[in-house]
Amino acid sequence: MRVHAPDFEAEVRFLPADGGGRQGPAMQGYRPDIHYDDDEADGLYMVWPRFIDDNGKELPEGTVIPQVSGAHFYIVNHDLRRSVHRQRLREGVRFHICEGPRRVAACRVTKILNLHENAV
Repeated sequence: MRVHAPDFEAEVRFLPADGGGRQGPAMQGYRPDIHYDDDEADGLYMVWPRFIDDNGKELPEGTVIPQVSGAHFYIVNHDLRRSVHRQRLREGVRFHICEGPRRVAACRVTKILNLHENAV
């Protein structure tokens, strides 16, 4: 359940199955974790996507997500918003969507939305 506005927006490109990606499509409501590309540690963060249409409107729950899509991202842990994400997130930052240790989508931040306004 979302209790605040989205923190940032990103372009998401799901990797093909033969390239280590998902075996089937993701659906709206999907809750993977993220890993920053420049992070040398194996840390994963609960920053959940809500996929959007071309007009920026969030797709209905259960909608199949295209291989390339935009998404609003919501930071789940408010403490990490201040100590990690506010320092790392900028337009152009690259990260991956992960399912456990497996990277299934490459992403790039396209817009900072409410990262600094959302409660901590």
